Amino acid sequence: MENKFSPRKYLQENGRKLPIEKCLIADRYIDKGLTVCLIIRRQPGGKYTFANILVDRLCLGVKNSMVNCNLTEEEIDKMLDMMENHTPTIEVTSSYFHNLIYGAIDYASGLGIDTPKDFYLSEYVLDPDLVDDGIDEIEMGFNGKPCYIQGPYDNHRKIISALDASVGTDGYEYIVEV
Repeated sequence: MENKFSPRKYLQENGRKLPIEKCLIADRYIDKGLTVCLIIRRQPGGKYTFANILVDRLCLGVKNSMVNCNLTEEEIDKMLDMMENHTPTIEVTSSYFHNLIYGAIDYASGLGIDTPKDFYLSEYVLDPDLVDDGIDEIEMGFNGKPCYIQGPYDNHRKIISALDASVGTDGYEYIVEV
């Protein structure tokens, strides 16, 4: 019987053990509510694992994420080039990277907003032990309030209901998708 490689099993068993190669976030992310976050880890034998996470610091925490493993250096370079063409990135420390992601998750959780199901596999590439006191220095929300910007795939009724329950109808800003 042939053993078939399982990316899910590999990530669950090894994702956090792999050395971090790079942690990148969108440049000028302070000016924007949505932040692209990419962590790349080096696998034995020269291949790579990555998690690409879209963080909403204004309200939702993690908006979506994707993860993969066994990428070649060429595939990683191509992905980085495409990312740079879309939004320039900067390299940050692994602690800052984790503070940003887990800070946004904590913020959203306090508002009654759950992390999307697609994040569970990406979390195996992250390491919550890298979060430090700097997590409290990253600003969440907008002008001291949650600011929900409706996206095309959001369950906006559920999000609005959670915000109403957690901060009241006047406790947040809301921008409707046109």
